[in-house]
Amino acid sequence: MILTRRYETKDRAAVLAVFDSNLPDYFGAGDREWLEETLDDPDGPAFVVDVDGITSAFGGYEIWEHYDKALLFWGMVARAHHGSGIGKLLLFERLLHVATSAEPATRYVTVDTSPQVSPFFQHCRFELTSVWPNGYRSGMDMHELRFDLAATLPADLTAARDAALARCFAGSTAGQP
Repeated sequence: MILTRRYETKDRAAVLAVFDSNLPDYFGAGDREWLEETLDDPDGPAFVVDVDGITSAFGGYEIWEHYDKALLFWGMVARAHHGSGIGKLLLFERLLHVATSAEPATRYVTVDTSPQVSPFFQHCRFELTSVWPNGYRSGMDMHELRFDLAATLPADLTAARDAALARCFAGSTAGQP
């Protein structure tokens, strides 16, 4: 069973466990405090993906009201589920939510991430807009990317989300009779 739903306070410990599973390759230890602050007071809608009742992914977005954009925050999948399609499911769920529910409506969705994760977003039709050498306090380079919601239809985002979900189901039933 795979379910995408809104983040609730009861998910806090599970989200922190997802974060911890990604140390040190995807986050620095100092990032945990920032995540805890986000979980205590999210700046916008946040979502989890449950796999068989266990929270296995987390991410959200915030609207920058003075700009025509939303900013994705966090976006992490438990290490045990890397490559399963859950990350893509979470990404397209957030893009669809921005496209259909953001107040105020916005054109662009942006994200900043590491060079290691940047290709994932580019594969999902994000455009690399800038590279900041040592852009994170940890010393890691920062890649900024954007997705133009005006260049796609909500139906296309729904189809991409549904395809990612189908991939998740196919992977979770592989090898079963």
